[in-house]
Amino acid sequence: MEILKVLIVDDEAELRKSVASILTSTLPDFKFEVEEAETGTKALSCVRSTNYDLVLMDVKMPEMNGLEALAKIKEHDPRTFVVLMTAHSNLQDAVSAIKEGAYDYLEKPVSPDKLISIVRQAVEAREMVSDLLLSNPIFDDDIDSEFVGHSRKMKEVFFLIHKLCKVDTTVLIRGENGTGKELVAKAIHFNSPRKNGSFVAINCGAIPETLMESELFGHEKGAFTGAIERKIGKFQLANNGTLFLDEIGELKPEMQVKLLRVLQEKKFVPVGGQREIKTNTRIIAATNRNLEKMIEDRTFREDLFYRLNVLPIFLPPLREREDDIPALVQHFLKKIGKKHTNQIKGVTPEAMAALKKYQWPGNIRELENLIERSFIIESKEEIQLSSLPDPVHQASPTQQISAATQNTSLTSHSSGNYDGPLNFDLFKEQLEKDFIINALRANKGKINQTVAHANIPKNTLLRKIKKYGINPEDFKE
Repeated sequence: MEILKVLIVDDEAELRKSVASILTSTLPDFKFEVEEAETGTKALSCVRSTNYDLVLMDVKMPEMNGLEALAKIKEHDPRTFVVLMTAHSNLQDAVSAIKEGAYDYLEKPVSPDKLISIVRQAVEAREMVSDLLLSNPIFDDDIDSEFVGHSRKMKEVFFLIHKLCKVDTTVLIRGENGTGKELVAKAIHFNSPRKNGSFVAINCGAIPETLMESELFGHEKGAFTGAIERKIGKFQLANNGTLFLDEIGELKPEMQVKLLRVLQEKKFVPVGGQREIKTNTRIIAATNRNLEKMIEDRTFREDLFYRLNVLPIFLPPLREREDDIPALVQHFLKKIGKKHTNQIKGVTPEAMAALKKYQWPGNIRELENLIERSFIIESKEEIQLSSLPDPVHQASPTQQISAATQNTSLTSHSSGNYDGPLNFDLFKEQLEKDFIINALRANKGKINQTVAHANIPKNTLLRKIKKYGINPEDFKE
């Protein structure tokens, strides 16, 4: 059962007790640790000394009112979720406070149903931001401190999310596959004033060119062969919400022109339609492509790039974030543990050393898949080095040291780059495994495409994938 720490702030003791009673009696799937404060000053003091999952705070209070306390709480730690409570006559204050970082507001007298609904939504949003914290980049390379915990790096991450949630401009998220681009987009949406609108995602690389316009803008019945009924497009579905355009670099130039027009004019015409439809949709785009190089090659429009690139976010690959791996591993162990009966408390030092040494071509997604695989096959309370797949197992420093001391290194006798033991079979297997990984990466994990381009029989490829514990999903877009 999840434990939630809640701070209830109001100068009326009866209201504090009433809210606490509603929480503890009507949300049995959570265990609440409730603390109380009667003023904004006391609330700020509590927040500075304790981490709360949620703060429920009145607007009108002595010493320091709720709006002042909200500003200081967000200044101290932007990730703190605050819900304001206010009388009907002061609703404008609460609405204004949402723009300054409050998650939502409750009208007094507090409705139990409304309170429970907002608490559930806030908890879901908090969990999403927590996931983002663990899979997100370090945005400021000049800040030299730990990423996880109450470090300045963590606060920089949440401060940027906090800023992005308050504005309504376009965002461009850049990074390799598996670095968490869609998670970033969701965290921005579900912590913004648009959170009650739809979050609609579309992978621009997965839709055939001939159908892309219809997917985005919809079409009328009879607009083209096969259009047997009217279809609503993604822009219309995401109206008043957020449209996430993943792999924006895959859009063809013709569609780039049409997308640019929608971004500029906030309206579009469905395929085969006559009437323009207005749209109030926020665009968050993502790509793993080098858009600057594409602009030089005239495959991506420069004007669209600048329209999208108002607030860019760069997600570094996991191999550049070795120190974050222990916290990520614990996060995934906890997450995966909820789905399985066996309990695994951690990872042995040897296994952790291998995880840190591995290069992670599939980034965060590959790490999560690996932890779940190891979770299933592990019989002890900690994941052992032997439970890791071969590519990770062989990245272990102890394995490399052992290999170097057992035999004379091949590099001493040849001009090759292989640095393992002088054993022909091991040498062949290593080259074979590297070839399979590189071929899958080049073909984005697509088996048939890899077979065709790498000139390898399909049965052989599937057998080698199984032999070396390779997951093609790690290389997909």
